[in-house]
Amino acid sequence: MQKTKETAQMENPATAAFAGRLPEMRGEFGDWQTGYDFACAVCRKLKDMGAAPEVILEPTCGLGNFIRAGLAIFDTITDVYGIEIYKPYLDELRRSLVVKENQRIHLYHEDIFAFDFSEIKKQLEGKNVLILGNPPWVTNSELGKNGSTNLPQKYNYRGTKGIEAITGKGNFDIAESICNLLIENFASNEGTRIALLVKNSVVKNILIHQRPQGYFISHVCQYAFDAKKEFDVSVSASLFSCTIGKEKTDICRYYDFYTGAFQKSYGWKNDRFVSDIEEYDKAAMIDGVSELVWRSGVKHDCSKVMELIVRSGRYENGFRETVDVEPVCIYPLIKSSDIGNGFSGEVRKYIVLPHRSLAEPNSAMKQRTPLTYAYFEKYGQLLDGRKSSIYKGKPRFCVFGLGDYSFKPYKVVVSSFYKNIIFSLVSPINGQSVMLDDTCYMLGFDNWAFAKITHHLLNSPVVMQFISALCFTDAKRVINCELLMRIDLSKVLEIIGDVTIEGVTASEIDAYRVFINGKELPGQNDLFEGQRLNAKDMPFQGQPSKEPAISTFPRAKALKKHLCDVQLSFDY
Repeated sequence: MQKTKETAQMENPATAAFAGRLPEMRGEFGDWQTGYDFACAVCRKLKDMGAAPEVILEPTCGLGNFIRAGLAIFDTITDVYGIEIYKPYLDELRRSLVVKENQRIHLYHEDIFAFDFSEIKKQLEGKNVLILGNPPWVTNSELGKNGSTNLPQKYNYRGTKGIEAITGKGNFDIAESICNLLIENFASNEGTRIALLVKNSVVKNILIHQRPQGYFISHVCQYAFDAKKEFDVSVSASLFSCTIGKEKTDICRYYDFYTGAFQKSYGWKNDRFVSDIEEYDKAAMIDGVSELVWRSGVKHDCSKVMELIVRSGRYENGFRETVDVEPVCIYPLIKSSDIGNGFSGEVRKYIVLPHRSLAEPNSAMKQRTPLTYAYFEKYGQLLDGRKSSIYKGKPRFCVFGLGDYSFKPYKVVVSSFYKNIIFSLVSPINGQSVMLDDTCYMLGFDNWAFAKITHHLLNSPVVMQFISALCFTDAKRVINCELLMRIDLSKVLEIIGDVTIEGVTASEIDAYRVFINGKELPGQNDLFEGQRLNAKDMPFQGQPSKEPAISTFPRAKALKKHLCDVQLSFDY
């Protein structure tokens, strides 16, 4: 029988009293207490790596299994420091902990984010310190939803701008904040080793942001373990280890926790962040800036109202009510599951749209499409109750991710969720442009041949190899807009050379070659309108350019460095 987290805890008398409370606390506060056996396995792994600490510090010690394991595995320990905000855990640890005569235990009932490390650091000067533990596996937004006050002070250390922060990039794992806190506080204690159990996304983000933060960490590695086996939770997690000191590294070595087998190295390579350095070297020649602008789909946060199905020849919403709105407001809808394994050409759902752009007032909708306006009025309370702050101060009933690009007849699309990356070509259905939801990305075209050529290039082996070297398959979004914007299609076309595509003429391929290299074709402005990269389309830019899209394309190369320097972040 597989030993679950609960049974492992019940075998330890020190934790038995609290085992019944853990399931309800886990989801709310990321409280995944480490079993004693696994804590010992972690300590043995660290000992094999050369750890011989005189001092163990556990920043969120909980029931203290890491402290117990450390005392059992390391015979060099003289001092133990434990910090815990939940008093019942700390009380139980005090009652049950057995130590040797020459060992000193210092336990603090405090909030890690308000803790003053200055006194401890003085006592630890010149000593071999191991910061060990399992910080909460929860994000700041999840804690906020549950009313927790145990949150780090809010500051935008990632430099996330505007709508990015509102729609998710401002969200971060609490463990990430704790790691940063420890690295900053012990920066002067050279040789201090940090070893924490965290989600894989935390390790990636620490490595990404250590450059602008100026962290001096070295010997960065992670040992991936089975979180389902050890914690009965479905998440990708690892033992993260690094050493604080004068040296600095921007590469992480990735191992299997149980076998010790080396898997890959990832991190910074030629000022680019990649998921597999060896694989990246094989496809780095196409790393640049996409000449076309990738967009995400429609964000509405009210699927029961906005999304429709067809039943018995009628549109129905999520309440199984017949929807009577103007046909001009209803569009076929693609979700990630529709294109994750390639688009079949059929859609399961439709979407009713209140406007074609955010600039359109509701009064225009009321006059132009009164049935649609009445429909949204009927469900106004639900739409008004959408929780995301992105809707605050915006027109009632609004949706995001709409623009002229949304209504292009031909699209090259990809799901952000599926590990097996497939780009699909989508054409109008029943004369209507196909919409995407916000889990998908797209390039829009007026010209079928150009869409077909782009689709062919993106599914080429060199692009697939490049994507595999950049994406993290354990992330919530395997592929994101930043990654897609790094695919330089002109370089892909150059590498492939002669292209033969069914249904596309040689002259169309020649025209595309001129187009993708940034040169205008006489009389073709309408064909290219809105396709080329311009300042207002650059991700994360400030005020949009007032220049027409066609004339700003030559600036793309000059803007390349800016785009490539944009900080990446990963979904949780």
